Amino acid sequence: MCGRYRRRSDKQRIAEAFHVGMGLEDLYLEPEDDIAPGSIQPVVLPGESGEREIALMRWGFKLSDRLLFNARSEGIDQSKFWKDSFELRRCIVPADAIFEWQEVERGRKKPKYEVVIPGREPFGMAGVWKLWRNEKTNQWERTFAVITGEPNELMQPIHDRLTTILDPRDYEEYLAPAQRLPTHLLRVMPSEEMRATRLEQSDLAVPQLDLFNTDQE
Repeated sequence: MCGRYRRRSDKQRIAEAFHVGMGLEDLYLEPEDDIAPGSIQPVVLPGESGEREIALMRWGFKLSDRLLFNARSEGIDQSKFWKDSFELRRCIVPADAIFEWQEVERGRKKPKYEVVIPGREPFGMAGVWKLWRNEKTNQWERTFAVITGEPNELMQPIHDRLTTILDPRDYEEYLAPAQRLPTHLLRVMPSEEMRATRLEQSDLAVPQLDLFNTDQE
């Protein structure tokens, strides 16, 4: 699961890492150390001209009873909820670190881990986006979800899901229109490319993120 992440890279660093050529002039990004679902965050996607741009979207698609901020990689090309987004609205979410809370027995404090990819700041999380009507403003907003998959050996003792992180050489193929959907790019990152550091114990016996069904089949 991806329920918290950090982004310290500024717009110029993001533009360089993801080869963004437009949408920078009026964009201002504050570094954020604890990004949570529901917040407005930058994502990278193709613009109308085909050139990549940075757009601000809300993290999470709000249903009447849940907030969907993760999408399972397994079967995403067949999912009733996510299929159209994976076909037509793929995006990349820049991050410098992700956070996970280790699964422990209910009632015990959950150790918090920071997961980084040394030498890749920022890295690109695979994402999809949808339109959502904000009932408070009656306006349509673009919202995104982060794709997750099976854990690697590093993550298995911590959590049973792992954020799907794209290889930089796959950014172009992932964002480009294609008849063959790029499910083959949703690979599990090798453990040796990642580093997990235990930070602290959470005071939450059950994390707030468990209040929502975070993955929609």
